[in-house]
Amino acid sequence: MCWAVWTSEGVVGATVLGVALYVVVSYLLTASYVPKRSYADLIVALVRETVLALFITPLSPLYLFALGRRQGSGKQPIVLVHGYTQNRVNFIYLARALRKRGFGPIYGFNYFSFANIRKSGERLARFLDRVREETGAASVDLVCHSMGGLVARQCIRLDPARVRKCVTVASPHSGVHWWAGPIIGPGGRQLIAGTRFLQELAALPLAVPMLSIYSRHDNVACPGESISSLERWGGDDLAVDHLGHLSILFDARVADAVAGFLS
Repeated sequence: MCWAVWTSEGVVGATVLGVALYVVVSYLLTASYVPKRSYADLIVALVRETVLALFITPLSPLYLFALGRRQGSGKQPIVLVHGYTQNRVNFIYLARALRKRGFGPIYGFNYFSFANIRKSGERLARFLDRVREETGAASVDLVCHSMGGLVARQCIRLDPARVRKCVTVASPHSGVHWWAGPIIGPGGRQLIAGTRFLQELAALPLAVPMLSIYSRHDNVACPGESISSLERWGGDDLAVDHLGHLSILFDARVADAVAGFLS
């Protein structure tokens, strides 16, 4: 009995410590890359990011291996594509917000984010084919977070006909350049600015209508204006303030923008 209590306390403690390290270290390392703001705004952002990370982290195992389920009663299918080291639990708020607005059916797509993004794009393409077959839709909409936006662009690169519209949230389309440390897996290394993969994407025009939503105060994908913008490729951009890399997925303004673009 005591062993079980100690183990559970250890898991809780490790989770809290891991979340605290993620928030504090990421905000410290990116402080010089985001616009200055008041201490009050910074504290609110730190607390919001921490609380949401503590909420999401225990739920992640429940969504890791479960199959993507059809949710919602709309006519245009939407596929949610998560970011690096995450899974579709990150969309728990945004998916509900879209369902309440009558969108759907909505599917969550999980992939191994350490793998080569090209391979993940191929897996996504096959998943979209299954969704189209199941729903009878000619194409699907994509809503993506972080690395998921690059997976989606690779998928679209293979065959644009699968996708009607695509929204990316906090995606580093031009690559991350503030981090010089190690990143696990080929997929993680492809996120760094200047990689061959990103150069290949940069050489291609956008084949479908795309909206990039990013935060000027993102603690991972920053500076948002330079790495998340799709304007140079003919896409649309929407910048918001004071939202972190995770909390941007839990904001009503972002949900409204996604819904408006997909409408």
